[in-house]
Parts: sequence; structure tokens; C-alpha cells
Amino acid sequence: MKSLKYLFLFVVALFSTTVVLSSCGDDDEDLKPILKTDYDVIQINGESYACYGHRCPITYASNWDLSSHRGTLILPCGKLSDAQKEEYDYDELYEIRLRGSENLKTGSKLEDFSPTFVDMGTFDYVSGSATITDKKDDKYITVKFDSFKFASGSESYVLNGTVQLDLDED
Repeated sequence: MKSLKYLFLFVVALFSTTVVLSSCGDDDEDLKPILKTDYDVIQINGESYACYGHRCPITYASNWDLSSHRGTLILPCGKLSDAQKEEYDYDELYEIRLRGSENLKTGSKLEDFSPTFVDMGTFDYVSGSATITDKKDDKYITVKFDSFKFASGSESYVLNGTVQLDLDED
């Protein structure tokens, strides 16, 4: 009788494990329809990238410190051609570091916040404009880049486009 009880428990456990494992498979397939449209397009040095910001279910959050007026905008980017094929992949994770005398708000110009661009080095602001066109509920920020240029030596980065980024404020 005891062995029948253990056999029954073993079969129930085996069945439960099978159900759990089969429900966990192919999670990426569920994301594909979402990812098809949930990215913004940004041009960096003339090449188009998908920027997986606020509307994307998986992203990196930008941050802003309300007391020190400093923060980092995170631009998680992947090849646009991959995003159009519904492939979700970060090729680059760019940062724009900011520091100023006030907090970010709609209408703020990033060039007024001593911006630096970080890739495999640090690049200083040269020219162009980046404007915060929307800031909602301290949850996301929309930035419009217009020939926003950074340089270091002979290397430079120029950003164009509008992106919506997650924003965590402390």
C-alpha cells in the first residue's frame, strides 16, 4: 500500500514538472509581436538603430538625482534591420551623462547640462541640440536629438531622432 502511495506521488510530481516546463518554453515568441513596434528609431553617425526605451517590455532605465541635478540617459540600441525582423538584440548601450543646476523638465536643453557621451570612451559635447519634449509622471522622458554632436580627438558621434526612455528619479 505504501509503495502504491509513493508511485502515485511520483506520477503526480512528474506530471506537474512536465506541465511547468512546457509552459515556460518559447517565452521569446510571446515578445515578438510586441517588439515589432515597441522601439524608437535613432540615427547615430548616420546609421539607424532601434532604441529599446520606455515602450519596450525589457529595457535599461535612465536615472536622475533630484538633489544633485545629475544623471545618465541610457540609450539601449540594436540594429534597426534586426528589429524589423523582430529580433531583439542590444548591440550598443550608449550613455549621455548630464549635470546641471536644475532638474530635467519639458523644454530642457541637454546642452545646458554639460553633457558627455560614453561609448568605449568619453566624448565631449560639440554642437547641435537635444530637447526634452515630454516628461510624464517621473516615469519616462522623450528626447529629440537634432545633430547632437560629441567628439574626442578625431572620433565623433552625431545623434538624430526622437526617443522615449525610462526614467528613475531619486
